[in-house]
Parts: sequence; C-alpha cells; structure tokens
Amino acid sequence: MIYQFQHKTLGQLGRIVLQDDSDGLCQISSEVAGDPNDPTTQTRAQIFEPLSQQLSTALKAAIGKGRPASTSQSNIEVLPSPPKEKIVSKQILCPRCGEIAALLILANNAREVAELEDCAQKMQSTYEDLNVVTWVIGAPVGTLKGDPLAPVSPILRVWPMRHPIKYGSPKMFDAELNAILPRHCGGGLP
Repeated sequence: MIYQFQHKTLGQLGRIVLQDDSDGLCQISSEVAGDPNDPTTQTRAQIFEPLSQQLSTALKAAIGKGRPASTSQSNIEVLPSPPKEKIVSKQILCPRCGEIAALLILANNAREVAELEDCAQKMQSTYEDLNVVTWVIGAPVGTLKGDPLAPVSPILRVWPMRHPIKYGSPKMFDAELNAILPRHCGGGLP
C-alpha cells in the first residue's frame, strides 16, 4: 500500500510505502518528494519526516500485536517524482544574442500554490540545466478589476532564486520579462 501526503503550499510532501517481505514482516519506508538539489525538498523533509516517524511508530504498535513489523528510518529516501503528464514550457530567446534568456513553464491546470510547486518540482532538472530565470505560470483564476478581458494567473518565479507567488495578467508579466531580457547578455537591446 502507498499513502501519499500533500501540503497546501509545497505540493507533494512524500509517501509512506507498506510492503510485505519474505520474512512475514511489514516493511515501512518513507520517501520525501523532490530532487535532493531542490531547496524546497529540505523543507518538505522537515515537515514529512517527523510525520512519517509518528505514523510508522503507530503502525508498528498496531501491527506488532498480531504480526511483526519492521520500521527503519534509514529507509527515508529523497526520490524525484516521475512526471505524470507532459508539461508545456516555452524558451524565451535574448533578442540581442539569440541564447535562451528565460523559461516559462505553463502549468495550464494549476490554480493553487501546491499545484505550481508540484509542476516546478517536476521541471527542476530542466530549469537547473538551462540556468536561466524561470517562472511557473498557472491557469487563469480571475480577471483584473475594471478589465474583464485581462485574465489573472498565479505566477511563481523558481530560478535562480525563488520568489513568493504573485498574481498578474499577461501584460503585467510581459513588463517583468521585458525588464529582465536586456540584462541577459550584459547590454541594452538594440
């Protein structure tokens, strides 16, 4: 059996896996979600590990009366989450040098912070390899006051430094992107 745990803002925290082994024992293992290089993985671990230890202790007490149980906290692993769906991204090229200057990850179904974090976690190796400023942009959650045609989406800047989530329209985001592009290759735009 596999029990997965979600956090409202961090997305998937991890999972507890219960497996029968050949000795008739119940092996309980805990896995923290995320890439070991992702700074939020450490935060997930700080939340999930005490929870998994408490649950393992309670399971051991419940199972232990009729059936031996084995709980080993050395089984706590940090595993990258395999992508479950195709995630669309768009590379923005520097108009001056033609190199990739930014990455937009389009989380078309994400409306909550946790969903944006899950998407960022799945794409982490991509944006780390590119090493360019990266945002995760979610689905529209409303419109701007006074302009019903301007959708507002959650926007999470995840690389090279995480920023708090904010909500903005495409026009607002374009202004931020256009402020960053001229700095990409050390000069102003022609």
